[in-house]
Amino acid sequence: MHLDEFDRKIIGALQEDARMPVAQVAERAALSATPVSRRIKRLEDEGVILGYQPVLDPRRLGFELDAYVLINLDGHSDDNISRFERAIHGNPYVIACHAVTGDMDYLVHVIARDVEHLSQITLKTLVRIPGVRDVKSIIVLETIKETRAMPLE
Repeated sequence: MHLDEFDRKIIGALQEDARMPVAQVAERAALSATPVSRRIKRLEDEGVILGYQPVLDPRRLGFELDAYVLINLDGHSDDNISRFERAIHGNPYVIACHAVTGDMDYLVHVIARDVEHLSQITLKTLVRIPGVRDVKSIIVLETIKETRAMPLE
């Protein structure tokens, strides 16, 4: 999809604050509110803008620990993969899961209250998913950069 300068300005403004009033977005894009509203609707309809959600602070919600869990399956049959993916979708502490290249099959982003809670999540749920062969955990010590904003080049 081709994004022109106005689309980029609109998206940039919404990435800063998705609750920004259309009039303010229009001011930033140097357009009037009506064409900005139409452009936002088009960007949503075409799937460029997937949705809007608040950015939450996990620590304020009691999740002090951020970890990545690397997982290998013992086989790549459709049943194994489907079973694994269903289990991951059903786990509220898994906030992202990616199939990856390299030595491991999946990179799973997990939040937990503390190390004991991470141990429970890992040993009582992730390791017990049928078809899981290897699990390695990496605990985040400090987050240097984290953003969902996309570059608008």
